[in-house]
Amino acid sequence: MALLPHFNPAQAIRYSTGIAALRPQNEGLDLLFDRVAREDDYKSFETIFKRMYRQLCRVSARMVQSHALAEEIVDDVFCNLWGNRKRIQINSSFQAYLLASVRNKSLDCLRKTKHDRNIELECAADVASVHEGAQEHLVYEELRGQIESAIESLPKQCRTIFRMSREQDMKYKDIADVLQISIKTVDTQMGRALKHLRQAVRPVSV
Repeated sequence: MALLPHFNPAQAIRYSTGIAALRPQNEGLDLLFDRVAREDDYKSFETIFKRMYRQLCRVSARMVQSHALAEEIVDDVFCNLWGNRKRIQINSSFQAYLLASVRNKSLDCLRKTKHDRNIELECAADVASVHEGAQEHLVYEELRGQIESAIESLPKQCRTIFRMSREQDMKYKDIADVLQISIKTVDTQMGRALKHLRQAVRPVSV
């Protein structure tokens, strides 16, 4: 069954009315997805959606702390499921595949949110900045002084890792190799450094 342009099958199921009776509830998800993949069976796809939607939303909501965002994530998973039904390879069970897909997409969402929150601070810490006007220059110097003081107050290893990442533009893997520590340790120390800078650096009045 070909998808129409911009068609979201998950939303179509959620908001449609007068849907015909679904297949028996005791029918296995693996069998239902096999029909979806081999026969483009949209009724089986509806059954999977109806049976798993609320459970998947609860899993995502516990991670992203937002029911509305969780619904968007699960909708995207089902939309991708239908669009890629011919190419999906199931290595364990179909239910495990769905749960893993929702967890991974929720984690991606959390990473993006964390990145958006840090981006302003990372830009402020960037040494390549251009400022125009005497007043803007004074503000910049004060902000840079705050950032430098905050960096200097970090523990030695944390400070070293931060400078290698931000000032030498080194990747986490390269930092880990040089310092003979794990990439996880680098990531943890960078998180602590950014948290410390967010707390130590205050807005400068213009």
